[in-house]
Amino acid sequence: DSIVVGRISQMTDPSLDAARHTFDIRSPFGRVLSAKELPFAIKDGKLVETKHTPPVHWIYPLIFSDMSIGALSTRAWEAVALAVGYLNEKCGLPVRMSSGEGGMPVKLLESDYLKYFIIQIASGHFGWNRIIKAMPHMKTDPAGILIKIGQGAKPGDGGLLPEAKVAEHVQAIRGVPKATLASPPNHQGLYSIEESVQKMHLSMNAAFGFRVPVAIKCAASATSVSVYNNLLRDPYKICGGFFIDGIQGGTGAANEVSLDHTGHPVVSKIRDCYLAAVKQGLQGQIPLYGGGGIGMTGNAAADAFKMMCLGANGVFVGKILIQLLGCIGNEQGRCNACNTGKCPMGICSQDPRLVKRLDIDRGAQKIVDYVLAFDSELKKLMAPIGNSSLPIGRSDALVSTDKAVADKLGIQYVC
Repeated sequence: DSIVVGRISQMTDPSLDAARHTFDIRSPFGRVLSAKELPFAIKDGKLVETKHTPPVHWIYPLIFSDMSIGALSTRAWEAVALAVGYLNEKCGLPVRMSSGEGGMPVKLLESDYLKYFIIQIASGHFGWNRIIKAMPHMKTDPAGILIKIGQGAKPGDGGLLPEAKVAEHVQAIRGVPKATLASPPNHQGLYSIEESVQKMHLSMNAAFGFRVPVAIKCAASATSVSVYNNLLRDPYKICGGFFIDGIQGGTGAANEVSLDHTGHPVVSKIRDCYLAAVKQGLQGQIPLYGGGGIGMTGNAAADAFKMMCLGANGVFVGKILIQLLGCIGNEQGRCNACNTGKCPMGICSQDPRLVKRLDIDRGAQKIVDYVLAFDSELKKLMAPIGNSSLPIGRSDALVSTDKAVADKLGIQYVC
């Protein structure tokens, strides 16, 4: 709240017309090689590729964060997926959605719409048998793979899907009996970042023929920069993104003690990681995406803009989607029924009677309208500073009204 856009182009650098100017609002998802690393050569007067380059997809800088079928009802998950399809097919906005841990419906895995989804694998490995079996029948590659190491709502605490929410369709998708499903707080058998790169990145990339970017998601903490530095030095050039989840995210399914007392603000960690990459001249090679609290100020576009100016390539949101679907909880008064299976709006329930209360089409329409407004407001912030492309690292465009925040983030202090 104490960070505002302070550099406005008025005379020396003409500002842009937000309504009529053409803006390039796209972010990379995948490992971006530096110019000297590009494997190209001149042969017979033509530019030819001498060896494989890491896959890079250019996507919209707003990703729908991972919420699984199980955590959400099938109708809620379907509404979010429907919005993603509409935004891509009808609006021309390449928004991507993370599946969450727990697998996806087979029909979706074997459809053309898979290209809009980032498949998540987490410490519980739920749903991966079904995904592997569907691979020979996939018509297209997924948008990417996201390996979730930790999440900002409960860092180091793991996930838990209570038995009450493990309905028959959840059992089928995840391949489990009706029981409380725990995702361990860490990946069993992975004891270092190097092992994560070697075992998981290589195996996931090999599974899809090195055509799909593979990213890692971690909770914002004191070790975020260390993890990012190790990924930057990865000799395989295989990490396609680093997702940082801050303490200010989470739904009513997260423990209050975790939400209030564990983790770091995502703004701080995004900035630290970006500056660490700048010192090595490696900024932009592994895209940074931040989440956890985006939209808490009341304007997600403004929050996203500020995150990008501080070094993020994009943001991911989850709680906003639930609220758009009709969640009656908010920052002032939480419903706290997400984990009970008795969500009164049918969003986080598997009870057929409650799930019927959710209107899929109406929910999807609200999400689409919100993203279109997000896109419009993002342009209205890019135009005054004179940027027609995303202002990644443009910290000179920001000022802070809080001296401590200004000193921490390395931006100008104004009062």
